[in-house]
Amino acid sequence: MRLIITATDFSDVAKNAAHYACKLAADMDARVVLLHSFSFPVMFSDVPMPTNMIDDVEMDSEEQIKVMVAELQKSHPAIDIHGLVIDGNIIDALEKYTKENEEPWLIVLGNSMASEHASSIDSIVVSAFKNLKYPVLAVPPGLAYAPVKKMCLAFDNRHEGNTIALTQLSDIAIQLNADLEVLNLQEDVLNRDNTTDLDEGAINILAPAKPRFHIIYEVENIEATLQDFAEKNNTDWLVMIPRKYSFFEGLFHRSHTTAMAHNRNIPILALHETKAN
Repeated sequence: MRLIITATDFSDVAKNAAHYACKLAADMDARVVLLHSFSFPVMFSDVPMPTNMIDDVEMDSEEQIKVMVAELQKSHPAIDIHGLVIDGNIIDALEKYTKENEEPWLIVLGNSMASEHASSIDSIVVSAFKNLKYPVLAVPPGLAYAPVKKMCLAFDNRHEGNTIALTQLSDIAIQLNADLEVLNLQEDVLNRDNTTDLDEGAINILAPAKPRFHIIYEVENIEATLQDFAEKNNTDWLVMIPRKYSFFEGLFHRSHTTAMAHNRNIPILALHETKAN
């Protein structure tokens, strides 16, 4: 049975993402692990934190996870849902769990960067995109789940180093029974001396999913062009591969990352060039 992990801080954004994950699990015959992480404030003295304070934080987290699991099970009675509390930050907790347990089919996070009141802590989404070696889906606040019918990959037209990610994408598209659009953006002007050849390796890897390829030239604003294409083509999930040294590396760096993560309409699926060790 597939495994979907959804991380929570018990906020409304995280709760919505958890419900999204459960509804997706129902469609995909998957089970769900609801994971919460907690950390303690840094102490700038030689006096250790009182044991009872540590115990209180952990007990409070355990109680909250039980309440949330019960709420989810009431709404999704057919889904196997398990709650877990791990100390540390959420990225470390996710890495720890995935290393010690079976590989997740998907990790689902609430994307509070897409809200009107985002804060610096929302960089967790970007950190998960770049560092977690499993598929990560960021769900905008308040977005209700609907079956995924169309996915769009923002593609740098290279399969080298992308083989695992492209294979995962083909598999996921087939499992979801979703159409796959592959979009390559070019800053150059299209003319008879400048035509882009699509990467044959990528075409072969994605072939089982029967994708449609698109090339757009004279792109001045990557995020705006990508967002416009996704909306006009009724895209349900926007897919990216945040690899190093690629055309799209800038998309996952500083202002570009923030701009895409602030997308309020479409979940973003991040795939990776390597699996977890």
